[in-house]
Amino acid sequence: MTKPLDGVRVAITENRYPEQLAQLLERQGATVHSCPLLRETPVEDAANASRFMEICESTKVDFIIFYTGVGVEFLLRAANKPEVLKRSKIIARGPKAVNALRKFGIQGEITADSPTTEGILQTLAREDLRGKSVLIQRYGQDNQEIQSGLESMGARVTGLSLYRYERASDTATIAELVRKIMNREVDAITFTSGPQARFLLEAAPQTDGEALLKQLNELVVVVSIGEVTSRTLRDLGIEPRIVPEEPKMGPMVKAMANFFEKRSKECSTPSS
Repeated sequence: MTKPLDGVRVAITENRYPEQLAQLLERQGATVHSCPLLRETPVEDAANASRFMEICESTKVDFIIFYTGVGVEFLLRAANKPEVLKRSKIIARGPKAVNALRKFGIQGEITADSPTTEGILQTLAREDLRGKSVLIQRYGQDNQEIQSGLESMGARVTGLSLYRYERASDTATIAELVRKIMNREVDAITFTSGPQARFLLEAAPQTDGEALLKQLNELVVVVSIGEVTSRTLRDLGIEPRIVPEEPKMGPMVKAMANFFEKRSKECSTPSS
């Protein structure tokens, strides 16, 4: 029986659940090449986690913004003091942060209008932030948009990264993925976070960077989970072709199956 992804060669860059994603794709007929591109690791010695808690304990923090569930878990494993966080109003960017907070008994958080920086700013625009202290859990990179947006509302903003991104595969493994893309041995590639794409482009030799971008935009179907990932891809010059409505692996695989099944039918339909 024909499957929607029969003959489709898919590269996956997921590090946290690569086996599960590969299985979902293979059930639809895909041939999977796995090359995890990044992993999230705690800042050395949990120094920023300690600093984060120190700020909450020693000063009045009106609002705490959690971007990621990973950040929540790193923080509370390093300093298991959920009661300290409960003194502040907590804003969670999306469901992963919400679930992590509740895992540690923290409820009553405000979920952002949408799981993006714009969603957080829109949510906090309903609050009076003049002179208020806002502490942000960053995720491995600066975010000037949230910083300047909150400061324009009158807030005093502090941001700390609780973990950073590192490559999850060695140079040779990533180079092999780049080679496959350049040799047209990849039909689709999945990105579950923006930094995965950044690491991939950085791995390409400087002279091949534009050629790799051309391949990704013209010959490879780029699949992106979530608005934040899609925005980062576009900032890098990559236009995603498939973005599932729900940012999860199951809906992503279903969207890919629908895309390639439709394309196969269009290719097999004789023109009039």
